[in-house]
Amino acid sequence: MLKAEQILALAPDAASAKAGSQLAAPAKWGTLGLDGNAMWGECQGSGKLPYRTQIDLGEPAFKCSCPSRKFPCKHGLGLYLLHAAQPALFTGNEAPQWVKDWLDGRQARREKKEEKAADQSPEAAAASAAQARKREDKRAQNIVTGLADLQTWLEDLARDGIATVRERGPAFWEGMAARMVDAQAGAIGNRLRRASGLCFQTANPDWQRQLGSELASLYMLCQAHARLDALPAPLQADVRTLVGWSVPQETVLAEAPIVDCWQVLAQTTEDEGRVRSRTTWLRGAASGRWAMLLHYSAGGQGFDVPLASGTEFDGALCFYPGAWPLRALIKEQSGTRPLHALAPAPALDTALGAYAEALAVQPFIDRYPMLLDAVVPDSASRTSLRTADGRLLPLHASFRHALHLLALSGGHPLTVFGEWDGVCLLPLSVWQDGRLFNIDTEFNA
Repeated sequence: MLKAEQILALAPDAASAKAGSQLAAPAKWGTLGLDGNAMWGECQGSGKLPYRTQIDLGEPAFKCSCPSRKFPCKHGLGLYLLHAAQPALFTGNEAPQWVKDWLDGRQARREKKEEKAADQSPEAAAASAAQARKREDKRAQNIVTGLADLQTWLEDLARDGIATVRERGPAFWEGMAARMVDAQAGAIGNRLRRASGLCFQTANPDWQRQLGSELASLYMLCQAHARLDALPAPLQADVRTLVGWSVPQETVLAEAPIVDCWQVLAQTTEDEGRVRSRTTWLRGAASGRWAMLLHYSAGGQGFDVPLASGTEFDGALCFYPGAWPLRALIKEQSGTRPLHALAPAPALDTALGAYAEALAVQPFIDRYPMLLDAVVPDSASRTSLRTADGRLLPLHASFRHALHLLALSGGHPLTVFGEWDGVCLLPLSVWQDGRLFNIDTEFNA
């Protein structure tokens, strides 16, 4: 079972977390129960009938009869928090029929999805494939034309120099970003908008290096796409993904999975207009394999896979194709529980060597997961971590929580997880005294 801070990390927003905490009181609940598969309870609201709330403990997944469009809702969070605080209130009895019906429905939908994929006739599959190829061919030509325009634009910018970009204003970037969207290369458009943001981060002293690195990567991507057929197949998949092609989840889940105990080491959430994206970093306890999960939600909706940092689960992950596969999907998940011990971190030289090997086969890696043991924040500069052998690792210029690291450390070594860009580390979580502190949710609260 999860701890309170891990349950609150599943909330879709701060308001839901606060409301859920207020509902974690026995007086608000009736018919509490628990078995090996689910947890349930009835919460009296403003209506005549209580809201029926249930949690599938395997993922976890939530269901409630309330009208809220948030997921999980405050009732689901309150029920889970109540169990974390007072587990003796939950009797181990047989689930009521409304809980059984929900669990059976979830199982039936999974089976129906599998049957639908297996029962498609050869003729229908061939017709669907032909239509898809026609759409892909048209889009591919649009992308080729768009990337040729982008390469010319980047060459002009290189001749003028980065020093001129602030004078041009945001419209200079937005015009080319919109051109990429029109060319059906939306992923490139998003990167150009992020690059535009770097130009006008006046508090970021490293903006020129970061912008130069981003523009160089985009130029290299244009060159790689122009020679796509000459690249190894795994790298072709990476280039296509970076341009904006997507891989169907069914294709990914058909790959051979990696089975392990997966430790959830960090989560970050970003707002992109009306859409929020969440990045979750996992590491296999036995294999040492890194995995990155990406999920999206619109409006006030929660994320469809509620994972919390500082937990672990037994599961099978399938990875998207690539030269250095990192992004993954969960195929099977069970036994979610609090994280009590981290798998050992590699030595710094080993981690840097692994990064070099990954970059050699996939030169477009912009964030590499790195776990560092026995590092101490440098109290003098507050801009680096000191390793056990005295080396200094610079922190990313955007990192704003050096004082938090110093407070957690107290001069003693920490275990830090973050994203390495080849020059600097952006810390995302800290392991100290048997607890994982997720920087995005705990230090920014």
